[in-house]
Amino acid sequence: MRRSVLDAMLTPAVGLVVGALIWTVADVVYDKPAAAAQEPGPVCPRDGVRVTAGRVEAALGLRAMDLRLENCGSHVYRAKGYPGLRLLDRDQQTITGISVIHGSGGIATVAAFDEPPKAVTLAPGETASAGLLWRNTTTGFDGATDVPYLTVEARPGALPLLVAPDGGLDLGTTGRLGVSPWHTTTGDGGTR
Repeated sequence: MRRSVLDAMLTPAVGLVVGALIWTVADVVYDKPAAAAQEPGPVCPRDGVRVTAGRVEAALGLRAMDLRLENCGSHVYRAKGYPGLRLLDRDQQTITGISVIHGSGGIATVAAFDEPPKAVTLAPGETASAGLLWRNTTTGFDGATDVPYLTVEARPGALPLLVAPDGGLDLGTTGRLGVSPWHTTTGDGGTR
């Protein structure tokens, strides 16, 4: 069988391309395999605190989640009152039509949510927490509200910190989210 000129040129060219791809992939995969383990931990934001979301606790349509405020800086951090929240969609645009209520707001009876705010003073390494409370009830034909992201201001005027709760907040069509005041936490995760 006779090979065409095109076949004669394409075969070595394809071989070179495939060889280059294999070499490139091998170089990427095996170049400094332990580099990922040497990456530094999360950077402490300029305000000296970081906020993380706890696990969403669900029971019969009632949802609760803790926000954890950690003083990762080198100075004492003081906060009083409620965390400032802004709810964001998948494109990190503000979600409207949701009322953020200080306290339980009739969503459920939870004593810690309705206690008056107290001053919270955190030494470096200490933590505080605040709770979020909502129902995921869906009524009517309006779409349910899901909140994959939120920003949290630890105190008025603080740097808003982006938080992505695992699974997001499934607010249903209730249009309400309760938030408790900050309270200090003990080493065993309890509050004081």
